[in-house]
This record gives sequence, structure tokens and C-alpha cells, in this order.
Amino acid sequence: MRNKLSAEEIYNLLLEDRITNQTGEFRINFAGINTKVSQKSGIGDLFQEWFSAWLDYKNIWYRTKSNTQEFPDFLLDESDQKNLLEVKVFNNDASPNFDVANFLAYINSLTTHAYRLDAKYLIFGYTLNNDGDFQIKNIWLKEIEEITGKSQRYPIKCQVKSNVIVNIRPITWFSQQGQKPFHSKREFVEALKQTIDQYNHTKDLEKYRGWFPQVKEKYYEQTGKEL
Repeated sequence: MRNKLSAEEIYNLLLEDRITNQTGEFRINFAGINTKVSQKSGIGDLFQEWFSAWLDYKNIWYRTKSNTQEFPDFLLDESDQKNLLEVKVFNNDASPNFDVANFLAYINSLTTHAYRLDAKYLIFGYTLNNDGDFQIKNIWLKEIEEITGKSQRYPIKCQVKSNVIVNIRPITWFSQQGQKPFHSKREFVEALKQTIDQYNHTKDLEKYRGWFPQVKEKYYEQTGKEL
């Protein structure tokens, strides 16, 4: 029988395994050619495959959605509303630039799935040299308000292409300089609402008029906690 662990227990187990002291490699063996992966573009997906195998090796209970692109990456409970785990990976030699969530999909989901605000983010900072040697340098367990913050353009940092907001992006939460993360979930949700009210594609839409109280009410209904 598999063991049910919380995200915090999984994080601590990774630390016990001294994951930041390990060096390894990713390989592809195809058509008689066995070679190391030395390009960073596919590391996130490859590492998530490794993480799934690690959970299996440790006999940890988890499940995933049938659509692997659907939030979250891992569910650590039979319920779809608690113990949600997202895994993020970024190049430790640069600032974090992974997608926290698609902006429109996320704000639209919160009026019915406000429990997503409690999801945990297990984040790995890696290095990969030209020889394909892979190493995890840092590991964090955070909640969404702890890795997001304001930007110069919008009340929340986003990826913007041709004046269209695409994804919510992290700030460099571990830096002593620059923008600091939000202090609470409420501050994070307020920043989302301020962005909705400022963004040309959402500010005049009727469905967002009562967005904040809807999210606040649904969060209390689903978690028993005030936003």
C-alpha cells in the first residue's frame, strides 16, 4: 500500500535524499544512438518524468489528471480540491521564467475553483553544462502568492505578447533586491482584480464586475478559510 504524504513531507524527503548534492544526466537512446541531453529546452518535462519515477520509488501515493496539461501536475489526495501540487523547473543560472498559470484560464477558474489558491509549488533550480551534466542547485516549496508580485506594467507580473497577457510569471522571490512577493493570498487576488480592471481585453467585460467577491465567497465555501 502506498504512503500518502503532504507536499511538505515530500519536500522534506527530497532534502533528506540530499537532492541538491546529486549530479546526473538525461539520455536518449534511439535507433542505435545513445546520447546525453545537453539542451535546456526539454529539461522541465524530462525532470517531471524523473520526479514521477522518484515518487513511485519512494512508494508515495499520487495521481494525475487524464489530460496531463490540466492543472495541477499531481494530486496527493482523492479529493480534487486539496493537496494539489505543481512542479516547476528553471535554469538556476538565470531568473525564474516558468509559467505559473495562463492568465485568462486562471482568473476564469477561480470563481468556481477557488481552492486552487491553496496549491503548493515545488520548484527546482537546476544547472546543465555543455557536457550534459545535470544538477539541482536549489529547491523550494511555495504557494502562489509567495512567488508572484507586481511589475512595472501591471499589478501582477505577466508574460505579455503584442499587448496580450498570456501567462502569470514569477518574480525572483529569493532575491534581496527587486520586487518582493505578495504578503497574502488576498493581496495576490486583489492584484489579479486590478490587472483585470486595467487590461484592455477584460476591463469592460460584465462577467468580471463581481469577480472579487465571487472568488472570496467560493474560497470560503471550498476551504472554510477567509481570503
